[in-house]
This record gives sequence, C-alpha cells and structure tokens, in this order.
Amino acid sequence: MSKLKIMLSRPMKGKTKTEIDKDTNEMANLIFDYYGEATYDIMSSIVEDHTEKSELECFSESIFFMSQADMLAMGHGWENSRGCKLEHEIAKAYNVPIIYLDDIKKELCE
Repeated sequence: MSKLKIMLSRPMKGKTKTEIDKDTNEMANLIFDYYGEATYDIMSSIVEDHTEKSELECFSESIFFMSQADMLAMGHGWENSRGCKLEHEIAKAYNVPIIYLDDIKKELCE
C-alpha cells in the first residue's frame, strides 16, 4: 500500500530557515500524533534558492508540489498568508482534501 502524501502549508514570509524547519517539525509531529502510524509522507513546499526567484515563481513551485499531494495540511496562521490562502483555494477547487492543524491540535488537547 502506498503512503499518503501530505503537503504542509504555512506562512514562511519573513521567517528564517531555522524557524521554518521548527514549524515543519511541529506540524509533522502533530500529524503523527493524530494519525498514529507513519502511513504518510510529509511534503514540504520549501523552495530552494528562493532568494533568486520571484514570489510568483516560488508560488508556482508550491502548486507543483501540491499537484503531487493527496492532502493539504494548513498550519497555524495560514489565514494571514496570501500564499497559504491561495493554496487553500486551489485545493478546494481541485478537491484536494484539507486538514487544519489548529483544529487537530485542539482535538488532541481535549
């Protein structure tokens, strides 16, 4: 059985690589805590060499990543990020299942 591919969507503008890596690890751990066994692969939409590319080029690469995903995971603060909001709308338009990690975090804390 092939693994489910989950793409992470979270605000990255203005964050350092260390901060982004920390967010990625926290999101991956939350998904693991919720789903249990590792029956999925985490896909991060971090674009390498992003300083040499326009925002639109970076966004187009994130949409390419999403085209390979089975599910989109929305991280904390996604509602305040232009890129995350667009990824969310594209996922809805193309029927890519979406999970909201803030909701999962609340559910796990109950």
